Amino acid sequence: MKNLFLVIMVMFSTILFSQEKKQDIKSSKNLQEILKPIKANFNRLNSIKSWTKITKVETDDSTEGGYINFYYLDENLEKILVRKFGESGQYLAEYYLINGQLSFLYEKDETYNLPLYWEGFDESKSKIALKRYYFNQNKLVDLVSNLNQKKPLNNQVLQEEQKKNLDEFNAILKLAN
Repeated sequence: MKNLFLVIMVMFSTILFSQEKKQDIKSSKNLQEILKPIKANFNRLNSIKSWTKITKVETDDSTEGGYINFYYLDENLEKILVRKFGESGQYLAEYYLINGQLSFLYEKDETYNLPLYWEGFDESKSKIALKRYYFNQNKLVDLVSNLNQKKPLNNQVLQEEQKKNLDEFNAILKLAN
């Protein structure tokens, strides 16, 4: 009787595991479908050689200054590039839009080994953090990073990152006008 019970439990576990695996694969396929237009838009925008208009706004919210470029095709804002410079590093953010909404954010945060003006400064020893955020209808659907995540990527982390990035994006948009 115990053996029969054990066999039934193993079979039941196997069935559940295979269904979970199918759902994970299905979710992965759904995510890939969601990411296709975002990636296509990224490639399209980065292939543009001549923009209708580029507006540059100087910023002073970092020690060495910075700027924000707004890229337009016709009257439509399509891309935003943010550069900030500091004595200890530099920051780059590229925002890509689809129909006026954020679709993709690429961030590169470089931290120098020493401040620029110190002896021993070596940019090749910089630490570089890269993050790619994928948005669909103002929802963060995926986050890819080269950092070792201290917290697991779960719904709470995604919601926190979504809010932070959308707030920053909306603040930057106000500078475009």
